[in-house]
Amino acid sequence: MEATVTEKVLSFIKEETSTPLPTVQDVADSDSKQLTTVIIFVISAILAITLLFVIAIFIDCRQQKLQKLQSKPKRRLLRLKLPIPIIGRPVREDQNSILDKIEYGEPSSSQA
Repeated sequence: MEATVTEKVLSFIKEETSTPLPTVQDVADSDSKQLTTVIIFVISAILAITLLFVIAIFIDCRQQKLQKLQSKPKRRLLRLKLPIPIIGRPVREDQNSILDKIEYGEPSSSQA
């Protein structure tokens, strides 16, 4: 007996739309892949948070060290300059006479 056209169409639609049910092995593989992805994500997040925390501790220690150095009172060195006449020191002859030898230029007659 030959199948009618409608039966052929219905059987074709059933074959095309029916999807095979996933097996237990397929479900287990996808679950393990998802679990591995979640574990990797959680471990990376924990490592990133730990790294940021350690960097913050180093920055804080450095800042405390700088504040400690800045708050420390600075000692001033006192230097007293006392005029001590040195024996045998040559006297400069031109010390006072330089001002007498300065030549001043003539003012220019520019029209501004």
